[in-house]
Amino acid sequence: MPKGKSEFSSRFIHVFRTLLPSPFAIAIVLTIATALLALLFGTFPDDSSKLKQLALWWEKGLWDKGLMVFALQAMIMLVLGHVLALTKPVAKLIDKVTKRFCNSTSSAAYTVTLLTVLAGLFNWGVGLIFGAIFARKVAEYAARSSIKLNYALIGAAGYSGLMVWH
Repeated sequence: MPKGKSEFSSRFIHVFRTLLPSPFAIAIVLTIATALLALLFGTFPDDSSKLKQLALWWEKGLWDKGLMVFALQAMIMLVLGHVLALTKPVAKLIDKVTKRFCNSTSSAAYTVTLLTVLAGLFNWGVGLIFGAIFARKVAEYAARSSIKLNYALIGAAGYSGLMVWH
């Protein structure tokens, strides 16, 4: 049993890892469910096969130019945000801020939220990735320094940068 984990939590983790499907499996199941609902309740031209028409619509929607442009832009923002958040100056900033301000749950949550929101104002991709990396670094620092933190709160604070866009 890993250090710090109870027998209950180890069983709990094992059950959920066994029962929950992968994200790809969820996408396949949702695609099939949507196709079945479309076949049952959709309106199709009278002169075409329902299955063939549904496959054509699916393919047209999948490769839609506007959707592909958006997906590529989102991917580029996340990748570049990840690269920026892992640069040496940002890593040094994270280390300095973590050692200086993250010595309790309240100060760590405040600091993670503040810096993540500021990064999110710059770019949502940078804010998302920076917040996750910063929250992880705070948790690692707390574990090394034997500081008790509410890790769920720190994790939520790490994603608060997205709040500026809603």
